[in-house]
Amino acid sequence: MMKRNPSRIDYYERYQTIIQEFNAEQDKAAIEKTFIDLTNFVNDLDDEEKRYVREGFDNDEELAMYDLLMKESLTPAEIKKVKTLAKILLERIKETISELDHWTEKEETQAAVDVVIRNTLWSELPESYDDDALSAYRQRIYEFVYSTYPAA
Repeated sequence: MMKRNPSRIDYYERYQTIIQEFNAEQDKAAIEKTFIDLTNFVNDLDDEEKRYVREGFDNDEELAMYDLLMKESLTPAEIKKVKTLAKILLERIKETISELDHWTEKEETQAAVDVVIRNTLWSELPESYDDDALSAYRQRIYEFVYSTYPAA
């Protein structure tokens, strides 16, 4: 799940905490607490896996793009725009990558993907995202795409 959506790191950290607490205590109460914590954790993971449907996306990839684009204090209209942007951006990136041969191996092809990201963000992000934010989101998305879609 984390590979598909890096914003889920808190689930990994929560899992690690449960395991550390279990390893630190081996009495019956600690084991029961660990079991309850793990059960709750699994239920939360199930909810997270279904979140893309609740958010109105067709798949987990679109949700990952949305999570990478989100920031605090967006208006409902801006959130709607970011959701639309997540779908458009993912489609454009995948289309561009499909046209390139081993895109991660050459600077020109890497730049082509980066330009698609930049141009799409520039034209589609809500105005509340300033130029500095645009650069940060562009870099974050590029790194995600580079690690998630290494080949056409």
